[in-house]
Amino acid sequence: MKYLYLLLLVCGNLFSQNNRYLDSLKTLTKSKIDTVRYWAYSELVWELKDIQKEDALNYANALLSESTENGIQKWMAQGYNDVGIIYLRSGDYNKALDNIQKSLAIREKIGNKKDIASSLSKIGNIKIEKGQYADAIDILLKTLKIYEELDIKAYIAQTCNNIGQTYNNLNKYELSNTYLQRAYKIEKEIGDKYGMPVTLAIIGSNFSDLKQQDSAIKYISTAKLLFKDVGDYLSYATSCNNLGHLYRLKHNTAEGKKNYIEAIEISKQIGDSSGLALYQNNLSNVYIDEENFKDAETLLLNSLKISEKLGAGENILKIYQSLTGLYIQMKDPVKADFYFDKYRHFKDTIFSIQTAKQFSEAQTKFDVEKKDLEIEKNKAELKANEKQAFIKNIIIIAIILLLLLLTITGVVFYRKKQIEQQAKLDAEIAHQKEVRTKAILEAEEKERRRIAQDLHDGVGQLLSATKMNLSNLESKLKLDNDEQKLAMQNALSLMDDSVKEVRAVSHNMMPNTLIKLGLASAVREFITKLGNSPSLKVDLEIIGLDKRLDNQTETVLYRIIQEIVNNIIKHAKASQISMQLIKHDTELNIMIEDNGVGFDSTKINEFNGIGLKGIQTRVEFLNGNVHFDSMVGRGTTVIIDVPLS
Repeated sequence: MKYLYLLLLVCGNLFSQNNRYLDSLKTLTKSKIDTVRYWAYSELVWELKDIQKEDALNYANALLSESTENGIQKWMAQGYNDVGIIYLRSGDYNKALDNIQKSLAIREKIGNKKDIASSLSKIGNIKIEKGQYADAIDILLKTLKIYEELDIKAYIAQTCNNIGQTYNNLNKYELSNTYLQRAYKIEKEIGDKYGMPVTLAIIGSNFSDLKQQDSAIKYISTAKLLFKDVGDYLSYATSCNNLGHLYRLKHNTAEGKKNYIEAIEISKQIGDSSGLALYQNNLSNVYIDEENFKDAETLLLNSLKISEKLGAGENILKIYQSLTGLYIQMKDPVKADFYFDKYRHFKDTIFSIQTAKQFSEAQTKFDVEKKDLEIEKNKAELKANEKQAFIKNIIIIAIILLLLLLTITGVVFYRKKQIEQQAKLDAEIAHQKEVRTKAILEAEEKERRRIAQDLHDGVGQLLSATKMNLSNLESKLKLDNDEQKLAMQNALSLMDDSVKEVRAVSHNMMPNTLIKLGLASAVREFITKLGNSPSLKVDLEIIGLDKRLDNQTETVLYRIIQEIVNNIIKHAKASQISMQLIKHDTELNIMIEDNGVGFDSTKINEFNGIGLKGIQTRVEFLNGNVHFDSMVGRGTTVIIDVPLS
């Protein structure tokens, strides 16, 4: 038994798949910023690849079409990659291989090693599924070497798993176990809940091939539950099928049948045609043993139809054989002879094709070698004729080259010195700018804290004390008339309002929530206070900010958000604000939209206000990027990307 697993690289993000997140991604596909839109397309492909394959393929084709039209190589490669993934998950290996190879060709031109390794890994897995194990080993070893150079532990483990699986298919169990043990050790170290069940399942497959069914069932049953926990239903179905086979070997037909049926149902749900054909064929054998010939015939004919559509030659051959045996037991010699003839003819056809292919490859190799010999002979004769002429000219050329070399060396040395001096000057200017910016921001925050503290501890305490004294005075004085009482009550009310105003100003200058609970809580509190206004509706969505960032980054980001929202309130005349904070592994994305009057964003550099400049300065301090998208009468969108170290 060969346990086939599909491992896809996960470049992307690790958000939970839920309707709210999908709705956010679909909204981003309407963005006018190419990078945001392309990212949303690719993310939707990954989220929908196993549950809504048709929609996922539409998003992948949209990414490929738009990026090709705009000539953006990186996203073209991602588009081919995503299309290939959908075909791979559907069992259409030829289309999958064609698209992944196109993605690899573009990525090799770009030179991004991680993306190259990702494409190679998928090609290796396709080779495994097609039974081309020697090719798969070569490709996967190249993939492993790249991931080792990049020191990406999760992908090293994943590739070791694929190599271990392939050696298992080649019956090289010792080599298989070596790579599997390395994979499992890394997965335990990094807590990889997706990779661990894969490794356990392949180890179980090794036990199965060694005829140790009890150990195989133990490992594969554990892997099956883990696959279901992480939502990898393709591998879950494969585990069910393999457990069905193992239970049948132990003559436990009931458990075997139960697992085959479960594998078939899962394959139907996720649209895995290749797996469905295989599992139906296996279940038909159980029905034949039970003499349930009618259901066995239905399953085999349906499996044959799917296999012929997919061009799965080896599976077609097995089905012809099973149908022949079935009709013999059903005492139907006409159909038995019919499928036996198909079996024999198809087997001869496959053999003829393979023989012709081998002969063609050998003939091509011979012709190429013969042609190479003729070319080498002609080259040798040409070199002999040219050698004398070359010797005559070599001295003159050498002198000219020497003079040119001396001249070029002098120019290059002079230019290098200029570039080095300019680089040092630019670096020093940038450093001084960074130091000044940091000093200004730190001084500003320090002054805010000082003023807030003075307001709270100084003016606030004095006002509170004054209020207390007035209250005591009111209780001691016997006020003669209503006018005196009203005056005293007004004074106390004004004093109470003053205390509240001082506390509010102090809190706005340095909110305690930001210091104690972090950016997400501070922004929520800030937006909650804005929500008290009946004329302004604010929608806030925060994804991934479960852990705190460093204090300085949180403070600067809070000031940026505060400044943007205050600008909207002061100038935009907006009735609605939509805000999203999305944290990825390596960056934080902030998007703030309003439906206000807008402005001409093409003239943003002409604005003299300190608000926008303050926003740009703070974003640059965090080594981030800010983009303003606005037109008069259309509202404004602000997108900020900040890298996270």
